Amino acid sequence: MTTTTNKNDQDGEPHPRRKSGPPKLNPQVFVEILKKHRWFVQGRAGGERANLTLSNLSGLKLNNLQLQSGLMSGANLSHCVLHGADFSFADLFAANLAEADLTGAILKRADLRGAVLHGAILNNADLTGVDLRPRALVDAAVKLRRSDMNEDEIKRAQEIKASISNADLVGASMADAVLKDSQLTSADMSRTDLTNANMTSALMKDVNLASANLTGANLTGAKLSGANLRGAIMVNCTIFNTDLRNAIVPTLIEDLPLNMQKMLREHNTWINSTGKRGTRADLGGADLEGLMLSGINLSGANLKDANLKGANLSDTLMLFADFSGCNLEGAKLDRADLDGATLKGARMAGASLRDANLRPVDLYRLRGAGDSELWPTNLSEADLTGAMLAGADLRSVRYKGARFK
Repeated sequence: MTTTTNKNDQDGEPHPRRKSGPPKLNPQVFVEILKKHRWFVQGRAGGERANLTLSNLSGLKLNNLQLQSGLMSGANLSHCVLHGADFSFADLFAANLAEADLTGAILKRADLRGAVLHGAILNNADLTGVDLRPRALVDAAVKLRRSDMNEDEIKRAQEIKASISNADLVGASMADAVLKDSQLTSADMSRTDLTNANMTSALMKDVNLASANLTGANLTGAKLSGANLRGAIMVNCTIFNTDLRNAIVPTLIEDLPLNMQKMLREHNTWINSTGKRGTRADLGGADLEGLMLSGINLSGANLKDANLKGANLSDTLMLFADFSGCNLEGAKLDRADLDGATLKGARMAGASLRDANLRPVDLYRLRGAGDSELWPTNLSEADLTGAMLAGADLRSVRYKGARFK
């Protein structure tokens, strides 16, 4: 048995939010910019491409805004209402669209590298050919620059250059969105709702789709090599000719018993809404012997006294799950996340937990508080006779009365 340092697995943790930046743009100036941009699009004399680089427009209601090919690198559009807005071919490099409502918006071929779309609503939006690939600092130096920048904007540009990351769509709502041929490499789309989304031929190498809802999504011809789909819901998901090499792919729910399918869908909703919707999975005492459950999200589920003998739980998310008295003999739990789980009295003889995480969870960090309170994984009185624990992270685990023969 060995202990290792905490490995860097994509677990859907949100990125820090960016600061609001400089004062909001003067309304009269903004109206003039939009007028000249409209003339620019129409090819009229006096037209000028809108340059809103680093501008602060947060919280504005701008339905049907027309900014095709606009320059908006680093702009703050957080919390904006942008129903039906047209940003096709726009430069939105490192823009902040967190919590923005982009229902029905057009973002065809837009540059969204490094953009923050955390919690944004993109239902029925058209993102055909959108660019969400990893950003480049050399691009940031060029794009986050304007000849008439004030001190606040210069400072804001420096902040973004120092902290810019891959595109962040954590928790975004993208039901029915069109992402055909889009460049999504390394984007963080964990917990994103992609119900019925069209992602045919999208380049999604190393994308993080942990706990995303892909119900009815079309991934035909998509390139998902190295992608993280742990805990993702893939009911009726089309994966014809999809490249899933080296990807972490969960068990398809439709391959499970009917009574479990509905339960797991409700459980996923419960997790993604932090308990506000859906229902926690209750599998206490259930007979799940030999089932393939790899890669799904069972965090917080009740599995007390369940029979999981010989089940495959590799790469499964099971944070805070209750396995008290559970039969896990011969079960496969390689690379599983059992942080903060209760395994008191569990029968785990011959189980494989290679590279599994059984770390303590900082409850204060989860609540956003400043102090620290660790909730350890509990292996008290568990039977791990003959279990494989190579590479498992057992820091601070409770193991009073556990058997490790």
